[in-house]
Amino acid sequence: MFNSFLGDTTEVYNEFNRIFNKFNAAGVTDVAVDLRYNGGGYVTVQEKLANYLAPAAANGGVMMNQEFNDKYASSFNETYNFSKLGPLNLNRVFFIVSPNTASASELLINNLKPYMDVKLVGPDHSYGKPVGYFPIPVGDWYIFPVSFRSTNKAGQGNYFNGFAVDSQQPDGLDKDWGDINETAFGSVVKYVGTGSFTRTTEIPGAPAGMVTPQLINANQSLDVKSFKGAVLSTKKVH
Repeated sequence: MFNSFLGDTTEVYNEFNRIFNKFNAAGVTDVAVDLRYNGGGYVTVQEKLANYLAPAAANGGVMMNQEFNDKYASSFNETYNFSKLGPLNLNRVFFIVSPNTASASELLINNLKPYMDVKLVGPDHSYGKPVGYFPIPVGDWYIFPVSFRSTNKAGQGNYFNGFAVDSQQPDGLDKDWGDINETAFGSVVKYVGTGSFTRTTEIPGAPAGMVTPQLINANQSLDVKSFKGAVLSTKKVH
C-alpha cells in the first residue's frame, strides 16, 4: 500500500529497499501495489519505484518522455531510461486503483505498460492526469502551472479519462490493508491463484452492480482536498 509519492525521500527509498529485499528473499513472483488513494507527488519517487518493479529486460530502455510545448521543447524535452534496482524480476504487476489514483501514480502505471503485464483492479477508472508541473515560489506560496506531459516508450500518454480497470471491484472499506478478504486485493489474490478475478456472485453480500453510488461517495470522501500532481522539484535551465 502506497498512499503518496510525497514525503521524506530518504525514508521512502530506504523503505523501498527493505521491502523489495524482503520480496526477493521470499521468492515473490507477483506484486500488487495499492494506489487507490494515491494522488501523486514527486516524479523522482515514481522513478525509484518503477525501477524496482520493472523486469530486468527493461534496464536501459525508455521509461518516459517529458514533452513541452513548441516554445520550450528544444530546451526542456527529456527522456528518462530505466535503471533496474534489485534482483526481483517480475513479468506481471497488479495495481489497485480508483478515481483518486492520479498523476505520478498513473505515470508509474503508464511507464511499466510497454515492458510487462500490467493489470488494474478497483471500483472505477483512475483520475486521468498525464501532465506535471514545477513548484514556482511566489512569496510564502507556491503555484503549480501545468508545464509538461509524459509519454511512455510506446508514445502513450493521453489518458485524460484515466485508465480503465481490468476488473471492477468495490473498495472494501470495512477491511484493513492487505486483508485477503478485502474485495479489491482479494480479487488480485484470486487471479494469481486461478487466472481469473473474483466475480460478483463470489462476494458474499455484494451489492447489485458491485460498485454503487454509495461506495463511490465513500471512496471520494476519503480523498477530500488531497494533492493530485506529478512534481519535478528541479529542472535544468538554458
